Amino acid sequence: MKEAINHVGPKVEIGEFSIPEPKDDQILIKAIASDTNLKDWKVTEFAAMLIEGDDIAGIIEKVGANVIEFKPGDRVAAFFEMLIPNGSYAEYAIAWGYTTSPPTPDIL
Repeated sequence: MKEAINHVGPKVEIGEFSIPEPKDDQILIKAIASDTNLKDWKVTEFAAMLIEGDDIAGIIEKVGANVIEFKPGDRVAAFFEMLIPNGSYAEYAIAWGYTTSPPTPDIL
């Protein structure tokens, strides 16, 4: 899958990565939309390289063993955990089940 990496500058590099696997309490989301917040660019002042993007809307591809609220095929909006790989600037992103919710009809 393709994923954007933010560097100091700001400068963006597109890389090729494996599709991540969700942990027991996580959800793998096929990205439809992501946004950019000011902190997504400012944080590169503190770290040399980050794979970022916190806010995502998409369709669930896979759920972890402990996720009971959602199933593959559900449309969702979610927040991604900052400063680790597999954020919303990718074709697939990981979110925790507790940060995921059904979107309002006007989002997806």
